[in-house]
Amino acid sequence: MAPKKPKKVLANILENLSERNFKKFCSELLDRDKRVKRSQVERKDFLEVAEVIIEKYADEALKVAEELLQQIDCEQAAHDLAEEAKEAGLYWADDSPTGGRREGRLDGGRQEPVATVKDFWMSKKGDPEVYPVTEDNYRNRVALMITNIKFSDEKLNRDGAEKDEENMEKLLKSLGYEVVKHRNLTGKGIDDALKSFAKLDKLKRTDSVFVVIMSHGKLGKILGIDYKEDNQDDFAVDKIFKCLNSHGCQALINKPKVVILQACRGGRSGVTTWVHDGESTGPPAPPPEDQEPNLDQSVHVEKDFVSLLASTPDNKAFRESKNGSILIQNIMEVFTPESYQKHIIDLFTKVQDLVSKCGDDKKKQMPVIDRMTLNKQFFLYPGLLDSSH
Repeated sequence: MAPKKPKKVLANILENLSERNFKKFCSELLDRDKRVKRSQVERKDFLEVAEVIIEKYADEALKVAEELLQQIDCEQAAHDLAEEAKEAGLYWADDSPTGGRREGRLDGGRQEPVATVKDFWMSKKGDPEVYPVTEDNYRNRVALMITNIKFSDEKLNRDGAEKDEENMEKLLKSLGYEVVKHRNLTGKGIDDALKSFAKLDKLKRTDSVFVVIMSHGKLGKILGIDYKEDNQDDFAVDKIFKCLNSHGCQALINKPKVVILQACRGGRSGVTTWVHDGESTGPPAPPPEDQEPNLDQSVHVEKDFVSLLASTPDNKAFRESKNGSILIQNIMEVFTPESYQKHIIDLFTKVQDLVSKCGDDKKKQMPVIDRMTLNKQFFLYPGLLDSSH
């Protein structure tokens, strides 16, 4: 008997899903990857959807499908998929001493399981669909973090923001980033800090940057510490992208730029015992470090960005006075050392899911992945240069 092909294995599993679970599976697939178009899965049968997954994910297809099944709580179907794939020699799975699943190849080849961060990094080297990271790049990672806690108007003080600052600094350092940290800045101060960051010589050698700003906010604006009704001290969010885009910062051309904003975007949604971060009234590789990009060749003005905003437009972003903001708490939950095989969009999507389940009918929050211009997968490789990983 001829061995089963990946499409046949996956189609068998999808065919046995209930209509409701099949719809949930398709919805999760669309949420996971913006490259998958709605027209490719809506009103399609199990064979057509299986074909889309195989085409999009190639050697990772069955692994991705298993994860999607787990995310919609179809644990038995996920188990059956793993067993069928293993029996067909497409990939294998077992519990490893490092925790989690060890993986092989879909094509039946026998490579060593990916068991460590360094193994995984090595497996992605040279992959044209993955942003490149070298050990030298990793050593030169740098991030900007701005946290506004104390305001001129004391009623705006952000209790619990100290915890956010502590958590984000810890996380960024665990990912290899030197953290350029600022606290309690005006709108102009935020602008100056960003412009200064964009001029750092280290940006020529890094593989990526994070920009994390945590303050009060409104739609399109971050509030400075001197904000009052009669003093519109604020910073336009759009300036982040203008400052770090191909025109504003040539050193970051072709490199991922991750923006995380913990701030309200409006005044909607009720508040009970929680406080909120709103206002008081409601394919080329990165250039070598010793070269500037060749600007005789055209480049996109804005590319390789992804931002995670704490809430949808016009709505509040909640914060607990003891544990910090709901967004940052859940980022810490998702961005763990064990998540090294997840790229940034998968991680942000999981954060969205967790945050969306917080609160009650009177206070809801949905983070937004915005201005997504990454055209490759960006893996963070936490602890890459740590010998224990």
